[in-house]
Amino acid sequence: MKLDDIKKVAVIGSGAMGNGIAQVCAMAGLKAVMVDIKQEFIDKGMATVNKSLDTLVSKGKLTAEKRAEVIGNLSTSLSNAEAVKDAQVIIEAVPEVMDLKKKVFTEISNAAPADALLASNTSTMSISEIGTVVKNPERILGMHFFNPAPVMKGVEVIYANKTTDANVDLLCEMTKKIGKVPVKVLKDAPGFIVNRIGAPNQALISAILDEGKVKVDSVDTLMKVAAGMPMGPFELADFVGIDVFYHTLKYYAETLSPEYKPGKVLQNLLDSKKLGMKTGQGIYTWEGGKAKIDASEQSQEFGPMDFLAIQINEAVRVLKEKIAASAADIDLGMVHCMRAFAGPFALGAGMEHTQLADTLNKLHKRYGLNIFKPEPEIVDGSFKQMK
Repeated sequence: MKLDDIKKVAVIGSGAMGNGIAQVCAMAGLKAVMVDIKQEFIDKGMATVNKSLDTLVSKGKLTAEKRAEVIGNLSTSLSNAEAVKDAQVIIEAVPEVMDLKKKVFTEISNAAPADALLASNTSTMSISEIGTVVKNPERILGMHFFNPAPVMKGVEVIYANKTTDANVDLLCEMTKKIGKVPVKVLKDAPGFIVNRIGAPNQALISAILDEGKVKVDSVDTLMKVAAGMPMGPFELADFVGIDVFYHTLKYYAETLSPEYKPGKVLQNLLDSKKLGMKTGQGIYTWEGGKAKIDASEQSQEFGPMDFLAIQINEAVRVLKEKIAASAADIDLGMVHCMRAFAGPFALGAGMEHTQLADTLNKLHKRYGLNIFKPEPEIVDGSFKQMK
C-alpha cells in the first residue's frame, strides 16, 4: 500500500481523542468514519467536532464552504466491522483498558482488509501485547496523538515488536498528510518518548509533596514567572487530574522502576476523592476553573533548573536505550507534542554540564531516588555530542 491508496480512515471511539482525530483526518480531505458503541456517544462527539469547526470559521481559519466539505467527509457508525471493511487505516481511541483494546483489535483485525494499518492511540498500553490478537501483526503500530488532537502538531508513531519499517514509514507519511509532525518511536517502551521524558518530573512532584517542607504555591509561582509556563507543575497535576497523575506514576512504578510509586499525599488525595479541578479540590482549591494559588512568594529551593535537568537526564537515557533514533527526534517530539520552546538536547547544549550534574546530585541526595542520579554523559558533558 502507498500513501495515495489511503482514502478512508476509521476511528474507533468518539471521545475527547477520537472525535479530534476524526476531525483532523476529515479536514485533510480523507473520508473518516467515527465509531462508538452508543448513538449518544457519537452525537456528543459530533457536537464537539461541530463546535470546533464553528470556532475555526469564526476566527477566519476555515471558510463555510470548507466546513461543509469537512462534515461531508465525516460519517459515523455503531459497528466496528462495518466501519473498517473498506478502510486503509484504522485508529483505535477507546479507554485505556487492555481487555477492551484487545476485544476491539480482534474485531477490526478480522473485518478490515488484510493490509490495512491498525494503529492504537494509547499513551500507556503495550502495543505489542495488543498485537497478539491481530492477524498479520506486522501492520499494528502506535499512533499517539496529543490532546487536543486538532491543535497539537506532534504524533508519536510507534513500532510494536513485529511492525515492519515500511508500515511505520507509510504511517509517518500519512501523519504528514493530515498536517501533523511524526516522531518515530523505535521501541514499544513505557511512556514512549515524550511522556517518558516527563516521568521523573512527576516523581519529583510527588516527592516534594511528601516531604512537606516547601510551599508548592511558591514553586508554581516561580515556574510561571521565571520560565513563562502557563501553569506550574503542581497546578498542572491538579488540572490533569490527581487520579490520572496517580495512575500514570503507578504504571511507571510497575514498568520502569519501583521508585515511581505514588507518594502518600497523592494516595490520600485519591482516597478522599480530591482529584483537582474536576472535583474543586486537590493540591489546591479550585473555583471557576482556576486554582487558588498564593502568588506572593517565589520558591528559593526549586525552580526551572531542577525540572529541566531531570528532563535532559531522562532524554539521555531514552536515546541510550534506543527508543528514539536521534537527539533531534527527541527534541522534535518535545517541541511539537509538549509545546516546549526547545527540546532537552537543544537546551542542554547551551548549559554548563557541571551545573546540570550538581542539580541532579542535589536531588538524588535529598530524595534518595536513583532516577534523579545524573547519567555519565551528563557528568562529563559528552551528552552534547550525542546525535
